[in-house]
Amino acid sequence: MKNIILIILLLFSAYSYAQTKDSIIGPWQLKSVAVKNGKTHTGMKVVFIFDKNNVLKTARSVSNEIVVVGKWKIDKNNKTLIMESTIDKDFNGKSKILVLNSSKLSYKKDGEVLNFEKAKMKKHDNTPIPKLLFTKDDFYNENEYAYPEDENKLPWNFAQIYLNMKNVKEIIYNIDHFKPKRGKVGSWINSYKVKFFNDDGNKSLSIREYSYFKKDYVDMTENKYPLNEQTKKIKEFYPRTKPYLFRIIGEEVYKTSFGVLKCTVVETIDNFDKKIKYWMINDKPGVFAKIIVVQDEGNPFDYTNVYIIKDIK
Repeated sequence: MKNIILIILLLFSAYSYAQTKDSIIGPWQLKSVAVKNGKTHTGMKVVFIFDKNNVLKTARSVSNEIVVVGKWKIDKNNKTLIMESTIDKDFNGKSKILVLNSSKLSYKKDGEVLNFEKAKMKKHDNTPIPKLLFTKDDFYNENEYAYPEDENKLPWNFAQIYLNMKNVKEIIYNIDHFKPKRGKVGSWINSYKVKFFNDDGNKSLSIREYSYFKKDYVDMTENKYPLNEQTKKIKEFYPRTKPYLFRIIGEEVYKTSFGVLKCTVVETIDNFDKKIKYWMINDKPGVFAKIIVVQDEGNPFDYTNVYIIKDIK
């Protein structure tokens, strides 16, 4: 009889563990965090995904790219969730499970209570990934650069950019983010914010990329460009970095919500052989109607970003 009772207890324990483990599998969106000072933070969108085979994943939101960050397991005896990761402390360490059912998950970690709700990841957008089919070799005739005169054909010099930006505070772009074999995995808004400086009579301009998602600048420091006799006549891609290889492939008319824009279209090879295609607005120096950035080196970090102009303020 004792043996039968022991077997039943073991089976019940295994069933209970399996049920607990199955309950946590899937995506969970963080809804609130109760911190040590008694305050509760809300408005988060990040998703923790406790996948099968104890793989831990995350995403910025239910519609963004999923990345693997570590491993997870549950200690049923101590009602503890154990995460292992070298990416970030939020995905590493032991947490006391307070609530776990089919729709709610709460655990206490480092003195803070994190509250999640079961989520459903949105299907990836089927928008085709834009392709840039040119290669580095296309810029050369045998061993010689084939487009030495194209710099003189660029539509802007720095003096023109400086003058045009006098009427601009911010250039806003929608950015679509694509990953190979997965399509569009995210979209966000960035802008280029404009500032002028006059330090002891030395004029300069800063056009600095800003992330609305991070609520911070993408560039770590002010990107000042001086206006003087040497710089004002230089043909420029500013505020983008001037690529080391480029060629003009023609002009296109680009339609936007605020007008029809005549653009010079330029194909470039930038640092690390990154391919970029620019639509430079002819009569708005310093403003791009569209930018396609492609990293296709055949590694896990490959991506395509498409900037589309949204507004000029």
